[in-house]
Amino acid sequence: MLRKLPAQTALAAATQVASALPRNGQAGFPAHVQVSYTKLGHSRGQPRLWLEGLRLGKCGFLPGSKFRVELDLVNRQVRLKVDAAGDRTVSKREKAVVGGEIRQTPIVDVTGGALSDVLGEGARVRATLAAGQIVFDLHPADLALEQREKSTREHVRDGYLTEATLCAGAGVSTLALKEGLEREGLRTRVDWIVDREGAYLELASQNNDAIGSDTRLYEASLEEIDAQALSHVDVLQVSLPCTGHSLSGKAKRKLDNAEQHPTDGLAVYGLLRILEVVNPSIVVSENVEQARDSASYDLVRAYLDAQGYVMSDVVLDVKVAGTTENRKRWWFCAISKGLAESYSMANLPAQPRLYETLGDALDASAHSDESRWRAYEYLAEKNARDAAAGKGFKRQLVTPDATEVGTIGRGYAKARSTEAFLIREDGLQRLLSPVEHARVKGIPEKLVVGASTTLAHEALGQSILFGHAAAIGESLAVHLKSRVGSTPEADIDEADRGFRF
Repeated sequence: MLRKLPAQTALAAATQVASALPRNGQAGFPAHVQVSYTKLGHSRGQPRLWLEGLRLGKCGFLPGSKFRVELDLVNRQVRLKVDAAGDRTVSKREKAVVGGEIRQTPIVDVTGGALSDVLGEGARVRATLAAGQIVFDLHPADLALEQREKSTREHVRDGYLTEATLCAGAGVSTLALKEGLEREGLRTRVDWIVDREGAYLELASQNNDAIGSDTRLYEASLEEIDAQALSHVDVLQVSLPCTGHSLSGKAKRKLDNAEQHPTDGLAVYGLLRILEVVNPSIVVSENVEQARDSASYDLVRAYLDAQGYVMSDVVLDVKVAGTTENRKRWWFCAISKGLAESYSMANLPAQPRLYETLGDALDASAHSDESRWRAYEYLAEKNARDAAAGKGFKRQLVTPDATEVGTIGRGYAKARSTEAFLIREDGLQRLLSPVEHARVKGIPEKLVVGASTTLAHEALGQSILFGHAAAIGESLAVHLKSRVGSTPEADIDEADRGFRF
């Protein structure tokens, strides 16, 4: 039986071992003849590692041969090495086969309390069989969980988090989540953002306070980016492209499901690759309500569950956002299970209402500009045709007294029939200006300063309601601080924390 070694003795022994297997992504996977994913079992109350199979003999672990056990606390490995002077013996199982031959199958059985010191209680483990040795280490998913939670706990204790965003657009959700986290005392550094549209990244770089000089920008789709270029962060945001999930997007392209979309169908594949490499402690995601039941998000949920995340989700609208635009969106937070206990999105803090009416959000210069006001006869004619045909499309004509407007999308500059138009007593109508569009979504208007009207409406129209992500950020900060413990006083010098904005 293995005796449970004192920590100092085990650690001293571990530092003398120079043959630790390299970790994934450092020096490549080691040479091997078999890899088995198994679990640290128990026998008579003691932790147990047990393997059986003919491949053991090919590695030198023949029935009756000797081996020794090395415990490595530093690398979290248990190594079995063939050694004629070893204190362990390979046992066997005998079975009669055709012709009267007796087949001997090698069995390696190691029991002892010290195993749990190295691998943890009830841990999933990986056994790598190679010539002359077998190495047991943590299952990659459990190792990833340990690493991400350790990093995030350290960061929260130091009063900050790191953040990144996939499909970032102009970085509206990036900024909103950061502001929410910081309102509740967790400073946030945005390490990188990804979007396939360079114009949006340029806009974010110029106008978005969340994007610092050290923030890395990646112009790429999720499926084409080299995930190895992306660093670990505590919080990863993602909004998979919604065009294949929305009812209008499916109808326009005659899609049966989102995965048939010609440019967006593979996005979920890219996301899963990125999640494996980036290994965030928290994943925050937003999409249209219809995405919740898609095959893509079924895969995402299954993957996150298998990797040790606990998910909470909710459909949010104007009540939490505090905005004039009422845009319903499905949100989820997936939190690594060691940090997730008691977190729920059911009671997110409602954000203060910014404008009581649409009139309060209007820009005086835009409203008084006569060149913006038009009759839009062709839209009136289309509305009449749609009504006669029994179609559900209706004009959205609003006055400054309105307290709510419907969803305004990325193609708003095209003056589409179902989105909000201001109308005045003489019947003339106009679109909202980019500044007004930002205001009704609660988005800081500086994010679209200098952008063309079309680009500004695109960036805003595919964005979130700012208050949604801000509320989620607030709730996450409160939760993490309560789970991890106190953060340092605000006046501690930044350099002492090894953190730089």
